[in-house]
Amino acid sequence: MTEVLPIRFDAIAGAYDQVRGHPPEVAEQIGRAIAALVGNNAHVLELGVGTGRIALPVATAGCRVVGIDISAEMLRTARAKEGGGALRLLQGDIERLPFADAVFDATLAVHVLHLARDWRGVLAEALRVLRPGGVFIQGRDWRDPQSCVGRLRSKLRETLMDLLPGSRPPGAGAAVGQALVKLGATVEPEMVAAAWVAPISPAQVLEEMESRSDAETWVLDDATLSTALERLRAWAASVYDDLNRPEMVERRFVLQAARFGAERP
Repeated sequence: MTEVLPIRFDAIAGAYDQVRGHPPEVAEQIGRAIAALVGNNAHVLELGVGTGRIALPVATAGCRVVGIDISAEMLRTARAKEGGGALRLLQGDIERLPFADAVFDATLAVHVLHLARDWRGVLAEALRVLRPGGVFIQGRDWRDPQSCVGRLRSKLRETLMDLLPGSRPPGAGAAVGQALVKLGATVEPEMVAAAWVAPISPAQVLEEMESRSDAETWVLDDATLSTALERLRAWAASVYDDLNRPEMVERRFVLQAARFGAERP
């Protein structure tokens, strides 16, 4: 069976914002939405802060933000963007947080739990450092599943399941919410922090996959990715008249808060 590779975060740091970045006005909306959930001047920890694409807008909105990430290159990019002082950035493992108990008003996880070897362990650490009455927030990017982005990513997963029998897409999914409820949290409904449209063509989606800018490709070895892309290009050519013609794709950034009372089990 093909070996799944460890994720090479340093290698993708330079291209991360190009794929996952938000327009300035969207980033501002996201920062304000998170600040509204956690309260003015809240002490916030972002797990897997990456390039600071979420942490910086949250700090700008009035929160005191600490970010931790395992990747030195991701952190280097974040430091270059924030210019010093806006964020406190640390290199470390989110499965073993270097903080005392109950020191943050909020912990934030965006596209990170599904990448961890032990997401339950990460969640336990995130709650350990959370003050009584604090809030754990998950964030995620949503793109129209009927768009070229959604259809090509879905086809990639289908292709990989064919190439790697017994495999399945990574992700903690609904299990995180169930775990939070068992731990005593009140899990609030998802909310849309920002919605916008952006152009992208099928060819661009395929290029992002080939360059490993797309997170779906991070754990694949070169041979598996090459075979999957060969099949994916053939499928795309049969579906789209012009692979270079852009679509206006609806995008959203979605938040979900889990609030804890003064006492936790």
